[in-house]
Amino acid sequence: MNWKKRKSKTKMVLQVHDELLFDAHKDEVDELRPMIKELMETALPLDVPIVVDTGIGINWLDAH
Repeated sequence: MNWKKRKSKTKMVLQVHDELLFDAHKDEVDELRPMIKELMETALPLDVPIVVDTGIGINWLDAH
């Protein structure tokens, strides 16, 4: 599904260098986590693989 067309309660709140921070609604995490990972890994057509790690927590520290 196209991220822009999706009606989501989850919102991206911060971008720091190569990291994105989302305020995610609990009901959407399982569906959105792989979608966000794929979007980040395929954002640019590169000859080298881009590997994205994800984490979940109630704050930034817990997510790492």
